Amino acid sequence: MTNELTEALTKEQNETKVKQQLPEVTARGCSKLCCFRGFFLIALQAHILFKPTLEQQKKNSELDETLLNGDFVVRYDVKREATAGDIQIVNGYFVHYFAPQEMPVFPKNVIFVIDRSGSMAGRKIEQTRDALLKILQDLRQEDHFSFITFNHKVVEWKSSLLPASEENVASAAALVQTLTARGGTDISGALLAAVGVLDKAEGLPEHSVSMIILLTDGQPTSGERNVEVIQENVQKAINGNYALFCLGFGFDVSYKFLEKMALSNGGIARRIYENADAALQLQGFYQEVATPILMQIEMQYPENSIEGLTKNNFKLFFEGSEIIVSGKISNELDILPVEIKAQSHTSNLTLKEEANVKEKEQVFQNQRYIFGNFIERLWAYLTIQQLLEKA
Repeated sequence: MTNELTEALTKEQNETKVKQQLPEVTARGCSKLCCFRGFFLIALQAHILFKPTLEQQKKNSELDETLLNGDFVVRYDVKREATAGDIQIVNGYFVHYFAPQEMPVFPKNVIFVIDRSGSMAGRKIEQTRDALLKILQDLRQEDHFSFITFNHKVVEWKSSLLPASEENVASAAALVQTLTARGGTDISGALLAAVGVLDKAEGLPEHSVSMIILLTDGQPTSGERNVEVIQENVQKAINGNYALFCLGFGFDVSYKFLEKMALSNGGIARRIYENADAALQLQGFYQEVATPILMQIEMQYPENSIEGLTKNNFKLFFEGSEIIVSGKISNELDILPVEIKAQSHTSNLTLKEEANVKEKEQVFQNQRYIFGNFIERLWAYLTIQQLLEKA
């Protein structure tokens, strides 16, 4: 950070300390960034220099004190030349980054299961309405969707999924506007109802991805209340056919219950913080899962030459995310072959790549800013994380 910028960020005017808003900056280059547990490991350095003037930072250039409070944002992308991803090797450990781009998107069949129990009253239900209205606008025309709302009673908006036409989206938006919060919390009944709607759905695209997104802030207080029984029943009902994503609202939610249920059904869980912009968080989460581009991804490596391989089979891949696989090369390999098999919207894919072990090792030999064992540490982190998820 320059001295000028430091001074601008802390300048006092009329005995009032003012924080300045920095204009958004977009930087695209060939920097490769790996982040885990606070470690940022840069394979190729990039330098960004930005010196905003005081006028650039003002909300209104004509008024001295109308300044914004914000962050300095740098966005980067990774240059990937190989279609099968990028492989790095250091000290006998390898890491494989796979993030395909510009591929056709699978149509989605999504059911939003919305908690409208009494604990959602007030700000939570207001933010939920705002978020759902934004999410509805992000649906693609080839998508299908529906809503299930629940408290101690489960209410299906429609008996089947509807295409995301302008008329249907407008009808759903009108429903969202009427959401109110009262009563108990029958999570089990709502999820089983959602599975039932997907099971009997007709006329859906042949190659599409079906998912359930649960939003709740509480523990089950109506219907089945034993969380272990709920987890077992939901997993049995879904039977690997759909992905379940769970969003836990607030600090009182039973997040471990939601996380286990999501991980057991091919999804993920996220905690939504009420004090922050919950509507923005919900929309951001939806954007993470809104563009599925690959299914049934299997990343294959030579069995007799790799030890401690981390997870290498994935049910879904969403655009903008990244698959990371790591392991230890157990013997003297000259070439590390990689084969990726997956199903896209239009075809079955097979991607192949070969990494020259010695050449890959040599890349990092003279880079002083690289931790010598950073790939081993990444392998250890991924291994522990995945063992915790299995537990």
